[in-house]
Amino acid sequence: MVIDGIMSVINKYIELGDFLWEIPMLIFLTIVALMYTVGTRGFQFRYFGHSINSTLGQQIRGTAAGTTKKGISSFQALCMALCNTLGVGNIAGVAVSIALGGPGAVFWLWLAGILGLIIKYGEIALGVKYREVDPETGMYRGGLMWYVEKGLGRRFKWLAVFYAATYVVSNLNAPAVQVNTIASSVTTCFTHVPPMLVGVIASGLMGTVLLGGLKRISKVAERIVPFMSVAYMAIVVIILLMNFTKIPYIFELIFKYAVTDAKAAAGGFGGATVSMAARYGFARGFYSNGAGMGDTAFSHASSDVDHPAKQGMWGISEVLIDTIICTCTAFAILITGSWESGESGAALTTQAISRGLKAPVLANLFVMAAVIFFALTTAVMCAYYGEICLRYFTKSKIASNVYRLLICLMAVFSTNPVFVERVDILWRVGDSNVAILIMLSLVVLVLLRKDVYAITRDYESKYLKGKKQ
Repeated sequence: MVIDGIMSVINKYIELGDFLWEIPMLIFLTIVALMYTVGTRGFQFRYFGHSINSTLGQQIRGTAAGTTKKGISSFQALCMALCNTLGVGNIAGVAVSIALGGPGAVFWLWLAGILGLIIKYGEIALGVKYREVDPETGMYRGGLMWYVEKGLGRRFKWLAVFYAATYVVSNLNAPAVQVNTIASSVTTCFTHVPPMLVGVIASGLMGTVLLGGLKRISKVAERIVPFMSVAYMAIVVIILLMNFTKIPYIFELIFKYAVTDAKAAAGGFGGATVSMAARYGFARGFYSNGAGMGDTAFSHASSDVDHPAKQGMWGISEVLIDTIICTCTAFAILITGSWESGESGAALTTQAISRGLKAPVLANLFVMAAVIFFALTTAVMCAYYGEICLRYFTKSKIASNVYRLLICLMAVFSTNPVFVERVDILWRVGDSNVAILIMLSLVVLVLLRKDVYAITRDYESKYLKGKKQ
């Protein structure tokens, strides 16, 4: 009876998330993105090349600034933020969206990326502008709570408190989603391994990294994220080259089913409506790229830069990288025809790579490794962000340790066979969590829009005057 009651509450919460992710979220995100695009005169498009060259370009050339006593490097901040965005959402989440919404979901995922460019830029710029120095560590800290209090004043503190409290509670689920997918991936390769054993080991590793604080987390992120991102994209490029003639067919599927219902296929795909494609593609895109959630500023505000817009442009690069990796997963699934198999989640992505490479064992091991690295780093960052929100209320180390323990226990509980088999429940609860946080964050972005416009104009006048747009 107790379990039935819990499941009833969960289902109601999922229904709320489904409602928000349909028309309300689509309208609100689009309005904010258009508002920021007009207010900055299309900064993300006019200076897209400049943004990439000033961020990733400088890092590749070795001219980017490094870590200082007050903050981490911009690249480390990017890698930390990518740890939170480049998780199993890019591997299993995209597969779930295609399994439930059909090929058309990819179109809506791309739209989420386009809208997310300027939204994430704005969040990071605000985070850097209103950050402060942590008296305990001597390093920069910032995020939505700080730019609400400093930018909107004390009378809006309730909004910062509501956001932080919601984040603390909802983020108990986020690492669980990641660890659940690790367990699913490992047990797919090694069927005799108990899922909960995987959960215990993963939670132990997560706790170990968290104990090291900001410096350890940033160093782990800087080493893992670039390597796994490049390796994952390389594998998909190989699959695409092996099936080069089918590439036009991918785009036909995506654009056709973005505006028409996908019919049920004999291979196992149940069919999806346009609304399902929009709902799951849009939700997965924003769940993955993190634009609009307000938490990306937690890591980017820790970087030592001399202008908010400079770090904001790293947000543009962040959304671009995330969308490219999501697209890699989608293309592998569509070009191999695996989307019609009836599989979902990491199992669907594994099947696609297996078919593409024609090497099942290699595919299983590669996807398992990708899931482990991506999911663990994401779980760590989710927990770290949640802890930042908790510390907004209390500086107690005991409270922080209890919160870490709860997150690790939730992660272990998520590997219970019931949840391993019904991974969609955890994903859909996660969608609902993200929907509520985005709604709160977007309200703040609307209220502080003029600050972002002023930051952008100031950057253009100081650094881009006379440059070709």
